[in-house]
Amino acid sequence: MTTLFLADFSVIKPDFGLIFWTVVIFLVLYAILGKLAWKPIQKALRRRDEEIQTSIDEAKRARAEMQAQADENQRLIIEAREERTRIITEAEKQSKEMIAAAKNEAREAAQKVASDARRDIENMRKAAMVDLKKEVGSMAIEIAEKILQKDLKSDANQEAFVRELVRDLN
Repeated sequence: MTTLFLADFSVIKPDFGLIFWTVVIFLVLYAILGKLAWKPIQKALRRRDEEIQTSIDEAKRARAEMQAQADENQRLIIEAREERTRIITEAEKQSKEMIAAAKNEAREAAQKVASDARRDIENMRKAAMVDLKKEVGSMAIEIAEKILQKDLKSDANQEAFVRELVRDLN
């Protein structure tokens, strides 16, 4: 019997039964594969497509966040540089003011010391002059006393000297 089926079989000119059973088997296999294989494969492909799209969206969002963070960092760097420049300028200004204030204080202190020294010198000079005048005065008195004692040993000289003093007073 097998020889009989094989003898009638021709690939070029298929028989109606062969076409029918091939179509029936194809449709059954198509339905089985559609239920059992293609729907899960399509679901898996859709899920994979959604995951890829989600990953792409997340990557775009992450890229946007990174760009925003980079912009924020750049802004902070610029602000920090401006703040540094402002602080340096302010520090230089304060140091100049402090130096000027220190110079003024030193100048005022030097002027005060100089004026105190001048005042002390003037006071010492006046004291020295007073001492000198006292010494000169006491010397003059001693000399005058000695001269008068020598010149006024006689009564006539004493009377003449007294008259001369009275005349000078008038």
